[in-house]
This record gives sequence, C-alpha cells and structure tokens, in this order.
Amino acid sequence: MNIPNRKVALACATAALAVTALAGCSSSDDADTSSAAKTLEIVYWNYGPAAESGNKATADAFMAAHSDVKVSLTPVTGENWGTYYANVATLIASGKHPDLMVISGEGAQFVHANNLVQPINAYVEKDPEAKTLVADIAKGLIDGFTVKGDIVTLTYGWNDMVVYYNTDVFKKAGLEPPSADWTWDDFKATAKKLTADTNGDGKPDQYGFTWASNEIFPGIMPWVANAGGNLTSDDVCTATADTPQVNKAVTFLKDLITEGIAPAPMPMSDVFTRFQNGQVAMFGAGRWPIATFLPAGFKAFDIQLYPKGDTYKTVFGGAGYPILKSSGNPDLAWEYQKFTVSDEIEKQYVGTPDKPGDSIPSRRSVAETISKVGVPPANSDLFYHSIDKYPTLVPYPAPAKYSTFESTVLRHLQQIFASETSVSDGLKNMQGELSGIVTC
Repeated sequence: MNIPNRKVALACATAALAVTALAGCSSSDDADTSSAAKTLEIVYWNYGPAAESGNKATADAFMAAHSDVKVSLTPVTGENWGTYYANVATLIASGKHPDLMVISGEGAQFVHANNLVQPINAYVEKDPEAKTLVADIAKGLIDGFTVKGDIVTLTYGWNDMVVYYNTDVFKKAGLEPPSADWTWDDFKATAKKLTADTNGDGKPDQYGFTWASNEIFPGIMPWVANAGGNLTSDDVCTATADTPQVNKAVTFLKDLITEGIAPAPMPMSDVFTRFQNGQVAMFGAGRWPIATFLPAGFKAFDIQLYPKGDTYKTVFGGAGYPILKSSGNPDLAWEYQKFTVSDEIEKQYVGTPDKPGDSIPSRRSVAETISKVGVPPANSDLFYHSIDKYPTLVPYPAPAKYSTFESTVLRHLQQIFASETSVSDGLKNMQGELSGIVTC
C-alpha cells in the first residue's frame, strides 16, 4: 500500500470517521492494486452464525469454480443494517480496501450517496450472460437497487412483506383463510374474531395480530405503503413522516392496540414464539420465518397478501454484493456478483422441507420451484407473484444516514404505541427530527 493514500485514509478516519467525508476517501484510485489480481475481500454484517455460514458457503462455491481465486471474508458488527453500514464506512475510511460488501435494499442509497459503489450498468450492457440473468429477474428487484439510473447491484435473494396466519387458530375460531382481496376493514374484523381471553382472567391472552418493534421494514411500512404513503420523498431528500397517509397507517395500528386486538409491538423473535404458541394469530414478515418454523416442526401456517388500503404496493427488501470503488479487482468482483445469482447459488435459497431457505430466489425460474419441491407454506407462489403483479414501494425509505433515520423512526413509534404521545404529535415530532436527517 502506498504511503500517500494511507495518509489520506487516516486523515479521513481522524476526522471523526465521518460518512460525509467518504466520498473523498474511497475512490477506486486509492485502491491497493499491488496485491495479486486473483484475490477478493468481502465484508458482511455479522448478525449471527447464519451470516457467517451463508457467506462462507457462497465464497467456497466460487473458489471451487475458480481454483485460482482466494476469497477472504471480513465480518462487521452492527445492531441492525444501519449501524452495519456506518461501521463499513468507518472500515473503509480507516484504510481498508474491500472489493464487495453485502447490503440490503436500505443500503443502496447509502453506498451510492457516499460514493462507495461502482455501478454495474456497463457490465450488464456488455455481458451476454448478465443480460440472460437480468431477464429472469423481476423488474421491481432491479429498480429497487437502482439509484439515479445507476444499478448498484444484482440482488441474489429478497423478501416481500406478507401476512402470516396460524391455520390452527383460524380453524379453532371457525374462520376461513383470508382472501387476496381483503381490505383493512376485513383484516380488522378478522383480527378481532381471533382475539380471545382463553384463561378467563378478563384480559386477552390470544391476539389477532402484532408486528415487530425493532424494524421498520416488517413493522409499519406495509401499512404506510398501502395507505399511499412513504416516510421520504421519491428522491429520498425530504422526510414525509407526518403526511395524512402515514398518519392513517399509524392510527390504524394504534387503534388495534387501544381496542385490545393487538399487544404492544415486540421484537421479531418474540413474535415468532407467540405465533408458534398460538398467542398471536397473524403477523407480517418475509420468507425468513420459515427457517425458524420448519426446523422446529411448526407447519400450521400459511401466508396471504397484506390487506389493501387506498392502494396496494409490494414492500420488499433484497440483498446483494455491490462492487466497491475501493476494489482493486472490479472485473473479478463482477464475476463474483454474477455468481451469486447463478443456478448453483439461487437453488440454495429454495431449500428443502426440512431445511428451507430464508429468502426468495431473485430469479423467477428458480423461485417457481419452491412449491414444486414441497417447501411450505402452501401459498408460497404468492411471494414472487406479488412483485410480478403489483407495483413496488420504490424507493424504500433509506436515506444516506440510514442508521440515524431508523433509530429516530423507531423511537417515536415506540412513544406513540405506548400512548406517551398522540399519533399526530408523535409524527410531527418525528418529522421535525427527520428533516435534519433526510437531506441531499
């Protein structure tokens, strides 16, 4: 590594490791090109053992197919995606030069706004194999990782938000499964019928619905989107947290708590437990819950679209390996990114009934095999069907300062749902804080 570039990186790191300084610290000109041309370094969010094993499996498969390439994996900690992105930015500012990083949909805006990523438009246009792969991926998945015309990455796996329902609880209540055309009123009436005081103490101990308190994505966003709103403007430059549409969605959820149909929102891990125990009849998530449910022997569930509000939009999130400008081997990094959507890797996300994948394969031809190999739920074709049939929420509200954005939104929602403030006042206060966070 040459000394001048090392000094530049350290200077940026010393300046509070500010993300806003990264545009001047992470250009491809700074990359260390003295190392062997057949090495790749990939950073990923180390959220647990599954993160390590999943990324290692992909890296091992790539090295098996490219025996002259060495792939090294660098785990990066973070409480959520937002703090992980900030920590990767710090890593790069300190002088590291990874070739690729794992991001979710929220990260596309971050890496683009902070000049960390090398768009892949030119690769897609010139690579015949890439054109074939892209043609097999839903347009919404490409658009979701495109910022200002730049394709940030191909997504190898994704999740859209659907409603999970406990089929045993529905049967016990004498209710038919929900239909795809249900409305918010239908949903509320169903959730009310599923709420019960089973032990006779005068308080509900079985609730019709709940949602995650520690994430925006499977929490309020499906409701906000189907009310016709978003938390940011389309260019992700302005906060829109106190619009009538957002107010309508949050009020609907708050009323579920007030009327005893839903408990206070809780961490997703607790949602899983209560759902399996029959204490919660419905909740919202992507495909990842089945990776917990099926190995535990729990199969009494199915899925349906979120109920339609003033509109219907598919709220989804995906993951990909964008090529970083710090890479000394961008062409090799492109081969790796392309490999992540190959048949070999995509089929891993299908899984088996005993060991299911936790994401939906991005390629339609592979995703359509999920139901054919018998992986629950019965309505699994709905996952890809929703993004093919309905417009998507693009962009997902993911400003460059996503970590601060997410924590601010969750803090104000907690106050609203705990009745510490009214919906209107809470959203007004949220908007006031976000106005200084969501900027361009």
